[in-house]
Amino acid sequence: MVSLALAVSCAGASLPASAQTSTGSTAASNAATLRVGDAVPGFRARALEGGREVGPSDYSGKILVLNFWATWCPPCRAETPDMVRAYATLRAPDVAFLGVDTTEVPSVIKTFLSAKGVPYPIAVAGPDAYNGFGVAYIPTTFVIDGHGIVRARWTGPLAQAQLAAFVADARAGKNATIDTPDETLVERLLDPALYRFDGDAAAVDANVDRVRTNLAAADAFASAHTSGTAATVDYSRVQALEGALQLPAAQAALRVAATPKERVAADRLLASADGKLNRFADAIAALRDAQQADPGDATLLLAVARADYRLHDYPAGIAAATEYTAKVPSDADGWDAVGLANQRSGRFADAAPAYERALALLRAAVGAAKTNADRIDAIASVADESLDLADVYVALGDVPSATRTFAQANAYGDRLDPKGEYAELYRNVHERTQEGLVAVRLARGGGKTALSIVPWTGPDLPGSLASTLKYRLIVAKAPNATVRLETLGLPKGWIASFCADGLCSPNSVSVALPESGVKTYEFQLIPAGAKRSPGDVSVRSSDGAVFTL
Repeated sequence: MVSLALAVSCAGASLPASAQTSTGSTAASNAATLRVGDAVPGFRARALEGGREVGPSDYSGKILVLNFWATWCPPCRAETPDMVRAYATLRAPDVAFLGVDTTEVPSVIKTFLSAKGVPYPIAVAGPDAYNGFGVAYIPTTFVIDGHGIVRARWTGPLAQAQLAAFVADARAGKNATIDTPDETLVERLLDPALYRFDGDAAAVDANVDRVRTNLAAADAFASAHTSGTAATVDYSRVQALEGALQLPAAQAALRVAATPKERVAADRLLASADGKLNRFADAIAALRDAQQADPGDATLLLAVARADYRLHDYPAGIAAATEYTAKVPSDADGWDAVGLANQRSGRFADAAPAYERALALLRAAVGAAKTNADRIDAIASVADESLDLADVYVALGDVPSATRTFAQANAYGDRLDPKGEYAELYRNVHERTQEGLVAVRLARGGGKTALSIVPWTGPDLPGSLASTLKYRLIVAKAPNATVRLETLGLPKGWIASFCADGLCSPNSVSVALPESGVKTYEFQLIPAGAKRSPGDVSVRSSDGAVFTL
């Protein structure tokens, strides 16, 4: 469901069995923690185009910008234009880019890449890539020098200027740092030397409360200064510092805990510390200890499921979330967790009914909301959850269900203020709907050309007139196919233009599809005089597919 956090959870497949938890599900070890200055671990991924295997070792002698991302991740989508611009300015004989997605079917990725004009190679990998690099949130970007040493690590959207600085550091063979007054301010606030955790229970409780207050302040400050063209705080480093401070605070709180309630609170703090340190297996152990103190607290099961998700141990996450829904069937978050873990493990047929249950509860929450703010939050949750379910139907190749669910996402998304708190979701609903409906038809193969047209959301082409109506047109068919498009129903005096690759073709165009089978155009309608409504203009392909605006 909707998350306004800086980074969005990543995903992969399940991990190998190592031990059994108290619920009988598979337990996993902590993921690696790859730091700046470490040697890059090996992994193999399959290139989206051509299908060859690629990995960091293929870029020996070059600086590699390695970006973990996904199309469903809002910060990843927001970051993409900067990545594209950075590639255009930074690519060189000694600099390469590689994007890695572990969570989506190829047709969805290909459609997004075409729509956004991503020029660098993308590969699809398994959980070994995420876990080997210690990636729990995306987007996460690593800059690796020619000797295989990690010189920069960044979680969250990475601005072009910041990435250029990281590449310069890698070329110089030095570790990148964020050395700013803002970073210093946060680090001082989180300095463990400022806190003492000895003494009696009252003294410990007072310092633990102080830690909680300062952690909230540090986290809010870091979130506000970690994006944009000149980020001044390293969010990943702040998270690690917060975990390092929480750890002794939690241990002290456990030492003086005198009641089950106090023990649960201390274990939750310990789990939070372990999560910030990317030790989600340890976080799960802390939450299991809390369950022993208070077996009736069902919310601990949901917390375990979320930690399993961060660890990419989806079978365990499914088990914990399913147990939670049995205890609290009225909580949409529980059904969302069941659906998400099934989706990330490729169990799409099991994910769909869980998401449907979550959506039924979320739609009811819209009607039951007592304040306008709560109603807006509920509407946004329905729109966002509908996108997740629609992606499941895309993976299943279920065109009717995907179409119905994307329509629901749009119906609720259109109720949001396009300039308000959920402006990004409002935009993404329309973009992901177009991409998803093209992708599901592309995955099915055969048949007519797939056409989709939505209002243009990217930067305007140079020389575009303010009066021009602009749309994003996606064309999909078999790889390397050729199809001709023409405009129908154009009002007298109007001009239609198909623009791509720096060229515009008036009224019709011959499309040579690339190996991906997807091509994106900026489709422009240039009005005659003051009239702004084109009426029922259509685009028709040479094999009879028609899309009417």
